[in-house]
Amino acid sequence: MLERAGTPDVIEATGVTDATDGRAEFDARFALARHRLLRITASLVGAVDAEDVVQDTYLLGRRRFDQLRDDSAFEPWVTRIAVNLCFGRHRRGKRLRELLPGLLPRRAPSSDVGLRELVEALPPRDRTVLVLHYGHGYRLEEIASLLDLTHTNVRTIIARTRRRLYAAWRHAEGMDR
Repeated sequence: MLERAGTPDVIEATGVTDATDGRAEFDARFALARHRLLRITASLVGAVDAEDVVQDTYLLGRRRFDQLRDDSAFEPWVTRIAVNLCFGRHRRGKRLRELLPGLLPRRAPSSDVGLRELVEALPPRDRTVLVLHYGHGYRLEEIASLLDLTHTNVRTIIARTRRRLYAAWRHAEGMDR
């Protein structure tokens, strides 16, 4: 395993004293990222499965920590692991939290359930792009990096998916006649 120098602020924030221990460094960094990972994974697979995904992320990340080349890229790296694990689950019908404000017009579906159902019906990649952007405030460049897409591709997915959601919403509300 690579011997890595610890990041002082991570070590200070978590109390890890042996900065050369890769496992301790990973544990310290993961502890700081865990809450954010739970929010993201809950948005993608539901609250019930989020804990499992975060635990799987921890195990896989700890095993592969020596492959991380840039210490400053830890959070995007571990987030990508979590998002990829969410993709792997391909679970449909899970409850999405209410996190897509502004996606549809203000007079959007009369209930949040309608919007959630529309979003849950999206393909996993499109749903993930929307959730990361609108639900968690990720910039397009960050999403592109996390999902191994181009900036243009992410922008296209968002535009196309918004159009699809809007058309589906209009149809559901009987406004497409």
